[in-house]
Amino acid sequence: MSSAVKSDTPAGAPRTSAAATAACNPDSDESLLVAVGNHQDRAAFNLLFTRFSNRIYAMGMKLTRNEQLSHDLVQEAMLTVWQKAPLYDLDRGTAQSWIFTLTRNRCFDILRKMKRQPATVSADDIWPQEGDGDSQLVHEEEGTMEVEVSKIESFYGGLPAAQRAVIEQIYIHDRTHEEAAAVLDIPLGTLKSRLRLGVGKLRQMVGTE
Repeated sequence: MSSAVKSDTPAGAPRTSAAATAACNPDSDESLLVAVGNHQDRAAFNLLFTRFSNRIYAMGMKLTRNEQLSHDLVQEAMLTVWQKAPLYDLDRGTAQSWIFTLTRNRCFDILRKMKRQPATVSADDIWPQEGDGDSQLVHEEEGTMEVEVSKIESFYGGLPAAQRAVIEQIYIHDRTHEEAAAVLDIPLGTLKSRLRLGVGKLRQMVGTE
């Protein structure tokens, strides 16, 4: 017997975003990012750097498999955070989502400019197959299609927004299915369905190139 979670928000009342709620906590990522954007607060930026540098490095290793490029990505991504923090909008998502989106885009830029390979990146390296619930990369899977980084990015952009959001939460932010469902405020079953459809479409697009 399933039970619905009751909300204290009156029916028809505007919903407060998770990011806006988190911003009420002065130590939250959102509050720190707003402080950087509004006041160029170096102490807030240093805290964000401490919280995100290791995760950005891990993302760099997933996408480039190169330690030096991953270290460079940390510096360049966080510099971009410092420069673009005034553009952060609480109503459009969490600070973590915003920072990781900047990081992913910066990583693709670095790969293009450096002309380094993987000149090709496997679709599985970015969005692996759904397996036993963890988000570990699937390396050297037999039959994996390799495509240029720019193509992977265009394929990803071609997915429906709901499927992109789920894939980003699971494979870019390394969240569990339960955590991602909570962040996106959707049922777990809906999340799993969108994840299967999104990854399936991505593989189809890669396979037709």
